[in-house]
Amino acid sequence: MPPPVPGLADYRKNAGDKATWEGYRSHSAGARRYRRLIDGLANLQHGLCGYCEINLLCDRQVEHVVPISNPNRGSALALEAANMIACCLGGGSNDPEVRQDQERFSPGEASCGLAKGNRTLPDRVDPRELPALPSLTRVRLDGYIEANASACQTAGRSASDVTKAIEILGLNVARLVRARRDFRDNLAWATHRCQGDSDAIRRWAQNYLLPQKGSLRKFFTTSRSYFGKLGERILAEEPRNWV
Repeated sequence: MPPPVPGLADYRKNAGDKATWEGYRSHSAGARRYRRLIDGLANLQHGLCGYCEINLLCDRQVEHVVPISNPNRGSALALEAANMIACCLGGGSNDPEVRQDQERFSPGEASCGLAKGNRTLPDRVDPRELPALPSLTRVRLDGYIEANASACQTAGRSASDVTKAIEILGLNVARLVRARRDFRDNLAWATHRCQGDSDAIRRWAQNYLLPQKGSLRKFFTTSRSYFGKLGERILAEEPRNWV
């Protein structure tokens, strides 16, 4: 993946062998570069956190998927755009549907980069490299996200590794489970009136699964699980260059 903003490539070119992540972010110029980098990554991700899929509003950060502290690859990948995603603050979201005020950064409620810390995700379940089809995860009726064993087998990935990644990222903390369950319940209520009208259901599915003005609705995988085979057919249709 090429750098999403020119500031990263320009810094590496100008700093040469002295280029570091800390140097990239230092001083006022670094703050501007960092904001542009987050904007670029968020746009590539259609406005969603690269881990939990909430909308990225003002509380967001750049996450190194392979952490800088990794003794084998961290330093080498610190300034590689392909090793970065935009994610939420993992418990400090400003979305009231995702957390209650008393849960902000509360113990046991951390997710995403905050929960992951300096750990490295299992091989071949890097969110940047997961296949678009089939979905290796699914969301249950109760809001829990889990590995889709049959899809993992089809894609040649380990379901246990996907489960481990979900655990490392804290994607089943109570606030996220509640938010996904509420989102799915609201989606079910909205589409219930369309039962028997296949065209209307398809329009709802397209609205929830395809980018609208470049952005996706939050909890993409929850919508995908809800619409099932219809959703997968829609996602398989051309053009798929947004995936």
